[in-house]
Amino acid sequence: MLKNAYVAALKLFEKCYWIFFAAACLALAFYCFRCLDVQYVDSWDEARHGVNAYEMIQNNDYIRHTYNYVTDDWNLKPSMSYWGIILGFRLFGYSVFGLRFCSALAYLITGIGCGLFAKRYSKEASILVLGFFCANTLPLSAHLARAGDADSLYLLFFTFAMLAMFRIRENHRNLYLCGLLFALAFLTKSWHAGMIAAIGGMYLLLTKELFTFKLKEWGLFLLSVSAPLLAWFGWRYTKDGFTFLGQMVEVDLLARTSGGNFEGHEFPFSFYYETVFANEAYIYRWLMWICVLGILLGIVLLVRRRIVSKTLLEECAGYFLWFLVPFLGFSLVKTKLIWYCYPCIVPLFLAAAVFLGKLLRLPAGSMASTGTGKENRWKQEVFGGCMWLAAAGCIALTAYFMHNTYLSVIRGAKGDSFQMFLQASVDREDAYAGRKAYIMTDTEQPDHVGSWDQNMLFVAEISGDFHCMDGGIRGFLEEDEPAVLYVDQGRYQEYEMQLKDMNILYGGPKEGYVLLEKESKARQ
Repeated sequence: MLKNAYVAALKLFEKCYWIFFAAACLALAFYCFRCLDVQYVDSWDEARHGVNAYEMIQNNDYIRHTYNYVTDDWNLKPSMSYWGIILGFRLFGYSVFGLRFCSALAYLITGIGCGLFAKRYSKEASILVLGFFCANTLPLSAHLARAGDADSLYLLFFTFAMLAMFRIRENHRNLYLCGLLFALAFLTKSWHAGMIAAIGGMYLLLTKELFTFKLKEWGLFLLSVSAPLLAWFGWRYTKDGFTFLGQMVEVDLLARTSGGNFEGHEFPFSFYYETVFANEAYIYRWLMWICVLGILLGIVLLVRRRIVSKTLLEECAGYFLWFLVPFLGFSLVKTKLIWYCYPCIVPLFLAAAVFLGKLLRLPAGSMASTGTGKENRWKQEVFGGCMWLAAAGCIALTAYFMHNTYLSVIRGAKGDSFQMFLQASVDREDAYAGRKAYIMTDTEQPDHVGSWDQNMLFVAEISGDFHCMDGGIRGFLEEDEPAVLYVDQGRYQEYEMQLKDMNILYGGPKEGYVLLEKESKARQ
């Protein structure tokens, strides 16, 4: 009875696979886009990227990026990620959703691409991969899928380069695709793309495929890499010569890899293992154990001289390199940030899904086996049942982490009171939009009172096209041109006498903030 029910369930899954796959894709899309614009904009890379992209549009310059309309020498990434944000702004207007749209879309495409790739191993693996992408708490909550940063687009190019690498033996044209994807990854996140080259080189050397390419193929590969990079380098050179390119080398490469505690992000070698992969709060620890179990069983099969294809062994080595090279590489460099290790997570998903997919198939084979005796058949059925229970437990664990991710990322999304006030206080069509804007609130960092934090500056630009000025109330009162001031209710009452002649445009005690207007001194 159990045998028949299980085999029937597998047949139903086979028959309705594409329905299950579509449902899994929709679930992943839900995790990517649901409440995408609710979470407040972070005052770090996300806001910086948003300002850079917005000002590219305003400056009509899509190569040189600025921050508060001054050349940005802090954010030293090439232009690709800004173009993604610009696409979001073009499609959905100047909004937080537009800021994050490309990142969410890139993550969705990455998950679907991995799901389709995993189908070559089993249909079960294909669905499991998409489930893992939904349970992927860290990238969904910080700096990737639901944030206007460069990392999601970079992960897309990184992942697809690896998937193309596995298919080079099938068709050498995939080598050119790897080269192009490497170039696009570099144009997104600069030197981080070096991990793609390191993994690809080791894999081709290990499989001896490196020695099979003809001279023409090497030439086309170099062209696929160099053409996009040289085009961007040349375009950037016309803006400020070697200044920006030199900063990329000096700061983003040398300082971050070997400098002493650069920007306060220096941590011990074990940082990524302890913070991410050994952390019980995330699914990665459990998937690592699944992969270890898969490796041990593979070793047992080899020892017993069971048939294991050369292609499978090479792909296992590829997954191992895909995980290990970025993990060790970023563990060795001085600067450590959690999102640096995100590319390591994808091969973990794929390897675990492939192994679990095989486990789900084992019971059917064991139950269907006829054996030579009743005792032998009983052992086979017990073994198959245990394997099914193990796989089912892992699936239940995935559902558990999917639920936790939903609670923390989607239901737990929180806005910021001042950001919401800023958005509500002005429309880009208002008469006071586009003016100089000053700020004096309790929401800034203590040492930034009277200055615009990155996230507030971004919201001010996309909401009212304001030109943000530092100086607080004093700067506002001394301003010769028409200007506006954002001030919290407490400070408004404190400086009421100095501000009594200013027009209140929006806000009050209920909102907790006030937007004031002053005309030019000439008109006064």
